[in-house]
Amino acid sequence: MTLTSIKDIERTYSMRDDYNTPEKRALVRPPLDRHFYHQRYTEVQRLLDTFAREAHTVLDVGCGFGINTAYVGGTLGRRAVGIDVDSIKLSAARDRWGEGQGREERGCCTFVCADAAQPPFRAGTFDCILMTEVLEHLLSPEDGLKACRTLLRDGGWLIITTPGSHNLNYSNNPLVVAEKVLSLISDRVLPPYHNLHAEREFDWRKPEPQYGIHYHFSRQELDALLHRSGFESVMHRSFEFEIYPYLLIEFLTGGTMEGISRWVSPMEYLLQSIPWVNHLGQHLLWVARKQPRR
Repeated sequence: MTLTSIKDIERTYSMRDDYNTPEKRALVRPPLDRHFYHQRYTEVQRLLDTFAREAHTVLDVGCGFGINTAYVGGTLGRRAVGIDVDSIKLSAARDRWGEGQGREERGCCTFVCADAAQPPFRAGTFDCILMTEVLEHLLSPEDGLKACRTLLRDGGWLIITTPGSHNLNYSNNPLVVAEKVLSLISDRVLPPYHNLHAEREFDWRKPEPQYGIHYHFSRQELDALLHRSGFESVMHRSFEFEIYPYLLIEFLTGGTMEGISRWVSPMEYLLQSIPWVNHLGQHLLWVARKQPRR
């Protein structure tokens, strides 16, 4: 797997008529996954409200169609820069959110086609870096994090979302649940993960494209990776809890977004407030701060 092959995969799916906008990417999912697809933006934007509101410049690594970039530039009024390897997504982002669009409600957003591990910016350019659902696709996650550290000013914030290894995967098997809970203490109980995404994954709930590289991280792995890369973990939890009652809610509400949101969202916030349990979601949500060199 090379950077060129990763770009080719991204380009293939960005050109598909059923996959070439964020709205269409949500629609190809079953109702519950569609709810969580939109909820991811809400989760990230809640953190941006806290950690990026006072930032002067924010970098959105792997910005895709630029939704979070636009939130920083528009709602928060910060200087926002988005980078991605997919030029097609970036073209759509520029058309919708970029500079010179003449829309007062949108801030100043700049979009650049670049590799996350070798971004074309000077050291110490940004106060906050956002990396949502990107780290797991990098050829070297550690190189990507070290590049982020270089780009951040002293004391700058790094916000990450990435797949976790502790998720329950809608299992009602008590042995699986016990394994996942124990893995929060020691991730050695987890089975080996191949870190590759199948070309045609045998999972009807997740009609995702061929990612190629798709790492999953335990809380221990991600914390150690950040520490080696020069960061101090400040806050971490997870979201999108794959628990069996959610499937029942999806069925009883007829799969309507309004019905699912009414019941699932309060349960999500409750689970996120419970220590230890709040790491059993599908996606880890992590905030770290750049440490000074010793």
